[in-house]
Amino acid sequence: MNDKRRTSFVLIFIVGVLLLHLQHVQAQHSVPYRNSQKTGEFDWIKTARVFLIDAYQPPLVPKLEYDAERLAATMMEMSANVVRFGTMGKYATIQGVRFSTHPEQGNRDLLAETIAACKPKGIKVVPYISTGHKLAWSMVTKDYPEYAHVASPNGLPNRLQMMIGEDHGTVCWMTPYKDAYMELVEHVARDYDIDGMYFDTWRPFYFWEGMQTCYCEGCRGGFRRACGKEIPFHEHLEDYTKEELAVIDQYHHWYSEEYIKIVQQVCQLIKSIKNIPLIYNADNPVKIANEDSRILQEMDAFLYERGKTMLERAEGVSLARALDLDVWPYIGVYNNWQRVIYETYGYQQQIFANMMFGGGAIIAQPYAYTDHQENRRFVSYPFEIIKQHEKVLNGLQNYPFIGVVYCDKNPEGHARSSWWGGQTDTRTSTLGAFAACLFNHVQVSSIHEFILDQPDKLQKYSVLYLADIPHLSRNRIQNIKDFVRNGGGLIVSYATSLYNADGKRSQNFGLEDLIRVTPVTPEGGLADDMRTYSTKIGGPSDLYLQKRFENGGPLTEKWDSRLIPAWFYEPVKPLNDANVFMDIVTGDGRRPLLPGVVLSNYGKGKVIYSACSLESLYLKDGKTILGELIESFIRMVSPVNVPYHFEAPSSVFTNLAANGDLWVFHITNWTGNKFERMYVDDNYLAPVKNARLTFEIPKGKKIRSISTFVKAPFQKNIKGHTVELEFPRIEAYQAVQVDFADSR
Repeated sequence: MNDKRRTSFVLIFIVGVLLLHLQHVQAQHSVPYRNSQKTGEFDWIKTARVFLIDAYQPPLVPKLEYDAERLAATMMEMSANVVRFGTMGKYATIQGVRFSTHPEQGNRDLLAETIAACKPKGIKVVPYISTGHKLAWSMVTKDYPEYAHVASPNGLPNRLQMMIGEDHGTVCWMTPYKDAYMELVEHVARDYDIDGMYFDTWRPFYFWEGMQTCYCEGCRGGFRRACGKEIPFHEHLEDYTKEELAVIDQYHHWYSEEYIKIVQQVCQLIKSIKNIPLIYNADNPVKIANEDSRILQEMDAFLYERGKTMLERAEGVSLARALDLDVWPYIGVYNNWQRVIYETYGYQQQIFANMMFGGGAIIAQPYAYTDHQENRRFVSYPFEIIKQHEKVLNGLQNYPFIGVVYCDKNPEGHARSSWWGGQTDTRTSTLGAFAACLFNHVQVSSIHEFILDQPDKLQKYSVLYLADIPHLSRNRIQNIKDFVRNGGGLIVSYATSLYNADGKRSQNFGLEDLIRVTPVTPEGGLADDMRTYSTKIGGPSDLYLQKRFENGGPLTEKWDSRLIPAWFYEPVKPLNDANVFMDIVTGDGRRPLLPGVVLSNYGKGKVIYSACSLESLYLKDGKTILGELIESFIRMVSPVNVPYHFEAPSSVFTNLAANGDLWVFHITNWTGNKFERMYVDDNYLAPVKNARLTFEIPKGKKIRSISTFVKAPFQKNIKGHTVELEFPRIEAYQAVQVDFADSR
């Protein structure tokens, strides 16, 4: 076998092993949250306004320039109420632990200084515990070499540069590092007045490179005793045999299981000392999807570290809250300029977006605000609004109307792309469905696939949206059937349920009983037409969706004769009882080619299937007509009226949160970043004029009061059970608080 083929074989084998591991992990998920989330035990997390002080960057490295009193004073001026302070970065910031401190630190205990400065001002302190994270190179090679990850037999740890100052080296949990870490955790929990504990990320092979193996005595001896084998080593990946790769996979499994025991031991230790929330870095929704449920069950709240677009931020916060998980998404992200903060409306609107869907806010690298005061207002303004309405916000839950299932897993060969630009896959489709609802002011929640395993959570929603979810287990299919049979609405698109658990395409849809179509293999004239006509570029061979006049009753007259841009599609044929009310038609002559959209009934519920991946096209092009069509689908299958109607441009997005007889309509203006790119400063925010909110008073209720979070004029008009509110002008954010009372 030549080098290229051997390398390809090794990489394919590794990917296969990882996929099998992820499938094993995902199968474990059943109750991915702690009971404390239901009791509201740590509600303050939901409205936390957090400053993040890490020990990997100024003012703690390369020089020690930290002033706790200045930090606390700045936080008070900016209405921040929680500081996440690093007990470890390149070095330890506290005394009495078996880790090296900063060369300039002397006897200073920086966590103690922070607590002394912040707690009298009502600022909560959550220490950061460096968890398996690499440490200063001098620490793991000179001061405490016994902690080191041994990257090759008799070798050194992996050496990496991080932020500024001294390089870092990797550590291993199977060394005395574990005991030193446990002592640090116990010391911080027992001896400091803290309000929570943050662990960074729980990851067994954190920053390990190559094959992610360690040759310390703890790993070699432990693996030998557990499995009777030696850990293979080669300098070059292509030199590993299939049998050796299998042994390494066995080592990874052994190490991960030992690691889970450490996670559980750490969490139990802290809870035995203090009843405080345990928080860790889930990074993003994908990490939650692939996390071991045993770790999720130990945590009380999560942090999203990576900055995303405003759309993905709304989706990610919504997803966590739908699982009853509390979440702190970063405002901004790490950058290379730690001593200045020039960000403007982007920071401000990110805070509002977090808050409106039920998340807290954590500011990355905020210490610069102690000197750099120019743009403080973009944080202090939303923080002050949250502070004023904290008690109301803490008790709210997002109102469940439509649940768009989040998914990012694509079977091999499923994703398709156009030479003209754009692609369709599971991620673009599910995000596109969420976007179509959000931009068209339809009350929406991003819900995880986990919820499909939990009928009690699923039944809270009126409509379930499956935008290209390739595989659904038998249990999930049955739960979806029960949901629709009992009156729920269902929207299904493209290749949903068309793949099996092994990622292979099936002969039939798993949801065939609901969507009432079956795949067809194009032959003869149909095959010729599908080669001739395209949905990927306009022109003489273009394809569209069009309403069927004889069966188009579900759609209003406004859709008569309208051509809707089509996109990638599945060729299907309807079953006998299916109502095809839109066809895929040719641009020249509008000749029907294939069924486009099908409506069917199942029990008390209604189902729409769209053969086209309209959601990924909407995400790509943002065509207004596509958003309007998707909104029409929602109204057609929903068993209840939409919770509200909001007339405003798509530059505003809304969310309804509720707590019994209290409703809060959040309205957040979009930023000036029209390209929706990460890290781009948003330096302009256009006000929205003449927005109108309409909603129905629930049966048996009456209006007790209507007020707004932001003082601004608005007009109120109540006719019977219909409430109409008009806002002449909305700037960055507005919220309408409605208090109901029994009408008796």
